[in-house]
Amino acid sequence: MRNLTLLLIVIVTSINLNAQSDSEIKNSIRINALGLFTGFYEFQYERVISEKGAIKIGFGTGTLRDVSGSDADDDFMDAFGTNAFNNNNQRVVEGFTINAGYRYFFSHLKAPKGLYVSPGIQYLNLNEKYTYTDSNNQPSTLVDNDYSIFNIRGLFGYQFIIAKRIILNPYLGAGIALGSVDENNSRADAFGTGFSINGGIDIGIGF
Repeated sequence: MRNLTLLLIVIVTSINLNAQSDSEIKNSIRINALGLFTGFYEFQYERVISEKGAIKIGFGTGTLRDVSGSDADDDFMDAFGTNAFNNNNQRVVEGFTINAGYRYFFSHLKAPKGLYVSPGIQYLNLNEKYTYTDSNNQPSTLVDNDYSIFNIRGLFGYQFIIAKRIILNPYLGAGIALGSVDENNSRADAFGTGFSINGGIDIGIGF
């Protein structure tokens, strides 16, 4: 009789845990899967703070472009209209980003599941270098630019919870970017504003 009672308790507890597991997710960590294609990896943490709301912070780093040979020759041609350097040309673009945002979930389902809108901010810092070997067979830097971009953005997305713990989160949005360029070789700065497109597919785990 004791074993039967224990078995019933285990079954009822398991059913209850399975029924509640989605709503019990308060935290999640994930990575933007597009980094597999871009070389720029972004890691995110999300915390549910209410039935319809969550906050998110993220950090990313990587190399967006690192080419030499004929690929770099093409980049030099596009940038400068000439390939006169054409000696061990190389172009590298790398940097980091940090971001934060709030998510409001429209769905009748409790956060963090369903359709949401997310206002947020992002800071992106990139360094771009064009290098080649000069006539004296010495490495030379043609361009060494630092880009600082502050992005005010709004995102729409849908967050799926698969097998009760796996997070799948495609999103897309737009923003206003405020940027500056520090041209290290010429000691000149430039400023500007523009329109940004933001998107990704986060994959992670909830707990």
